[in-house]
Amino acid sequence: MRTPHHSLALVGQQIRALREAAGLSQEDFAGRIDVDRSYYSHIERGRYNITLEMLFRIAQGLGCEPAELLPLRRQIGQLPPPPKSKGRRTPRK
Repeated sequence: MRTPHHSLALVGQQIRALREAAGLSQEDFAGRIDVDRSYYSHIERGRYNITLEMLFRIAQGLGCEPAELLPLRRQIGQLPPPPKSKGRRTPRK
């Protein structure tokens, strides 16, 4: 299993800060956006690479713009190379 990129932790930290500023527990907020609390906990800890749909659900639940949950470009740093997929097809000539 690959180690998650630190940008996922940055997103999780921002989500947590906004949730706490709203005075919501993880359990209350997870219920608000209709996800399991343990799954949501992993998001805040940067363990899951969430989908755009989940990012939008979280932003809606927090009453903010999705962009407010994303780190700045200078914070992201170097991205890891994409995983090598099995059975990758070579382009036809």
